[in-house]
Amino acid sequence: MASDKTLVGLDIGTGWIRCAIGSVSRDGQLMIESISERPSEGVRSGSIVNIEQTLKVISSVISDAEIQAGAEVSSVILGVGGDHISGIQSSGVVGIQSRDQEIKREDIRRSIDVARARDLPQDTEILHTLVQDFQVDSRSGIKDPIDMLGHRLDTRVLLVTGSSSICQNLRKCVQKSGLQVQRMVLQSLADSEIVLGADEKEMGAIVIDIGSGKTDCIAYLGGAPVYTGGISLGGDNVTGDIAYMLQLPRSAAESMKISDGCCHTPSVRSDEMIITPAVGGKPPIRLPRKELAKLIEPRMAEIFSMLSSELEKHEIAGSFGAGVILVGGGALLSGATELAAEIFRMPARIGFPEAISGLDRLYIDPRYSTLLGLLKIEAKKYREASSTSGGSKEKNGFGGKVRNLFGKLF
Repeated sequence: MASDKTLVGLDIGTGWIRCAIGSVSRDGQLMIESISERPSEGVRSGSIVNIEQTLKVISSVISDAEIQAGAEVSSVILGVGGDHISGIQSSGVVGIQSRDQEIKREDIRRSIDVARARDLPQDTEILHTLVQDFQVDSRSGIKDPIDMLGHRLDTRVLLVTGSSSICQNLRKCVQKSGLQVQRMVLQSLADSEIVLGADEKEMGAIVIDIGSGKTDCIAYLGGAPVYTGGISLGGDNVTGDIAYMLQLPRSAAESMKISDGCCHTPSVRSDEMIITPAVGGKPPIRLPRKELAKLIEPRMAEIFSMLSSELEKHEIAGSFGAGVILVGGGALLSGATELAAEIFRMPARIGFPEAISGLDRLYIDPRYSTLLGLLKIEAKKYREASSTSGGSKEKNGFGGKVRNLFGKLF
């Protein structure tokens, strides 16, 4: 690793806090060096509610990862998500200033600055400026306008915003552990980077990350993100419903959910039986598995229905040819893809992270999509920055100029 760049991804979730250390070689290849995780403390719905508790877990997770990788780290790429995240459509229009009316990088920079210069609610900060497409004069849907001729450039973007106070608490917690936050990255953006291909983004896709305390969503159309957001419901709410209805401790309810739970009642046979755990002198109960599914399905249906309503509210419509892709621990709940397909009325599948060099097969699991996606996004930025400074052919190739520009700025 001595000659490689070290990357550290940190995913602070309601259920687990996870850290991954990777390295990027000079030719841009990502290698996973270590992964560490511990049950989370002091986090609720993706927001830190007790800095001291969370700090202890972060320090332990980072230390474990450093020992495994044999490396000492100083900064992290930090994931952020939750119901405070919002995607705002914006556009910036500028006139082309060059004598020959040829569009330059500076024109794109100016148009993006215009798109970002809008009034935002108090306690809000911009996390990402995600370019969707360009319009040159009356020609729309342009992906790479550099070197084109025109009088006016209109850049359409999705401004990803988050709560400044929530983001500051995340940064503060990391900084108190002795590390710097190199970059904050939207968790659902990291998910899509590791489970979606370019063709699926072009076809249209909805990626849903079902965590313990929250569920995040990002939607793509025509290769670009058109919506992002989140709700404060997740797997813990399902566990709470089971615990309440069956009068069980949450630990026993969680175990039942994982081993016998299903959120799609038609997928459960009527003759399937399960046994509840014996707790506190209370004898075990034998009941149909379909009855447990009836406890779980309404909450999962609520989660999917709320996200579907959010997409309708923001007028996100189009052909999502790649369907719905589920990630996070909740994606592993039996029946999740069938229920999502019914509610969104499109195909649904579980999203598994792509294989990365050095990655144990154990981690090719939807629960690690955010963590691995954080490293992949940063490795991509490093590779593009290296190609720009090195004067590679991609720098002047189709789309390369725009990618390198955005890699620098955002």
